[in-house]
Amino acid sequence: MSFRASSFPCCDSNTESISILLDETEGRAFFAFIPTTYAVEFPENSFEKQSSTAPLIATFLKKEFKKDLENEFLDSLSRQFKFSEVDLNADGVNEILLGLTGPYFCGSGGCTVYLLSQKAEVITKFSVVDYPVFVADSFSKGWKDLIMNSGRKNRLVPFNGKSYPSNPSVLEVYAGSTENLVKLLDWENLPPYKF
Repeated sequence: MSFRASSFPCCDSNTESISILLDETEGRAFFAFIPTTYAVEFPENSFEKQSSTAPLIATFLKKEFKKDLENEFLDSLSRQFKFSEVDLNADGVNEILLGLTGPYFCGSGGCTVYLLSQKAEVITKFSVVDYPVFVADSFSKGWKDLIMNSGRKNRLVPFNGKSYPSNPSVLEVYAGSTENLVKLLDWENLPPYKF
């Protein structure tokens, strides 16, 4: 086994820092969130770019769904997530688009998706979204428009000044091509993480 340790400032007023003990040979990392410790499994070669974002998301999800986790309402598939990072408001800081899966978060209309700040603050919680999500070339109120598949059709999702609309299925159908647009939550090509 080969281990490497790193520390980062973290998440909220109750968590001063995050310490990462990385087992590079086994493809696992252990995160010490003071005062709590979680283990998150990472896919091979994903450590450098995403090692600080995945545990931030895992902490957010454990807090967001604490009661349902305690009551064991989430099966193992529903405890997986994938994410993409992109700067949507041109401030030089990436936002996090968090995709969830499994029967707890997904139904026939799609899945629950969160847009988070880099501090894991919720900007928008979307419902009934199918993957992937695209970033449009257009802007609304200083933020890039999103294109989300909802209700089996691509929908143009504009920012309203505070957030994006939470239910894309009721929005205008996007008739343009997504071929040359930035693709987020490309489900087949992103590594899964657990919380």
